[in-house]
Amino acid sequence: MQKNKWILDEVAFAKKQGIQVDVGGVNYTDKPMESLSHVLEAGTYMLDYEGDMLGHIVALHIDLVEPSKKTSQQSLMYENMSGRKRN
Repeated sequence: MQKNKWILDEVAFAKKQGIQVDVGGVNYTDKPMESLSHVLEAGTYMLDYEGDMLGHIVALHIDLVEPSKKTSQQSLMYENMSGRKRN
């Protein structure tokens, strides 16, 4: 859980400022931090801050980052097997 501590710190700060917090589209603004820490154990996440027209942060969106389905190693193997030339 240590790897996502920085996210929990950002969420705690956002909640103190009255900023809306959601994870994967689910509102966590009023949920306890313990429930959020359990969700964050499921993978790697990124933060996205949403601002209003005056530049004030109004929402913190946390989304799961998933690896691409085809890694560069798999791409190279396919290109070598198919005889295609890389640019």
